[in-house]
Amino acid sequence: MRFQWVALILFSLVPIQSVFAATKDERDVRATIQKAMENWSALDASANAAYYTSSDRAVFFDFTPMEYVGWDNYRSEIEKAQEAIRHFQIVLNDDLTVKVVGRVAWAYCTWKMDFDYKDGTQRHLEGRLTEVLEKQNGIWKIVHEHASVPTPPGLEAEP
Repeated sequence: MRFQWVALILFSLVPIQSVFAATKDERDVRATIQKAMENWSALDASANAAYYTSSDRAVFFDFTPMEYVGWDNYRSEIEKAQEAIRHFQIVLNDDLTVKVVGRVAWAYCTWKMDFDYKDGTQRHLEGRLTEVLEKQNGIWKIVHEHASVPTPPGLEAEP
């Protein structure tokens, strides 16, 4: 009888454990995204070459000019924008969701950004992020990124 109770308890915990247990690939994808955001926060775009694909056909959607084609273009344009920034921080909220299917993964979350510009102005943004990653030579690389902010109140499209 005792064995049956122990078995029942253990089997009832399996679904709970599976909810909290991430696969190694899911953990690696999360770590890749987190490290990329840390590098952006450190104003070190070049360090992100380790986390983004080197493809000259990859497309990254950002705020302005909305679209960058190729990692080198994305990196160089972000570096130009960073020249005006004294301090920057992006914090991913705790809603980061990751799904892995074979060699492809996608993730999405919301975030907060704070900018301190060299001219003394400050800016706070909140938005959303979608990442698509591919496992290239055993390493997860961001192959597409889409960052956006909600439409300001009052500017929504009318029905």
